[in-house]
Amino acid sequence: MIIEYDGKEYPYDSDDLDVDQALAIEKHTGGPLLEWQKGLITADVKSTQALGWLVLHGGDAAVPIASVNFKFSKFRNAFDAAYEKQAAEEKAAKEAEEAADPTAAANGRSPLSIPVSSPSA
Repeated sequence: MIIEYDGKEYPYDSDDLDVDQALAIEKHTGGPLLEWQKGLITADVKSTQALGWLVLHGGDAAVPIASVNFKFSKFRNAFDAAYEKQAAEEKAAKEAEEAADPTAAANGRSPLSIPVSSPSA
């Protein structure tokens, strides 16, 4: 997703989070990564600060998460808008796939994900 904040565009992909960054976030928030993710949903300040560290500073270990400062509501609004845009794009892509192949919707899988044969032992 692309987060548009303060006149700039910042790419963010939660799949790019590495172990060192995850550990730093857990230390900063005082709980497991799942709690950080829940905190993003509820707009928890420490969780949002950790997200800001990832987005605005690339999760740079040289930058302490607690030192990252930004306009909270402005950043949250930018993140929420990017999240909603990504969700809408994913929904549209899924609907287009289902329209192209009605059997994909019926079995909940893409035809490409159905195994053709099982491996022999």
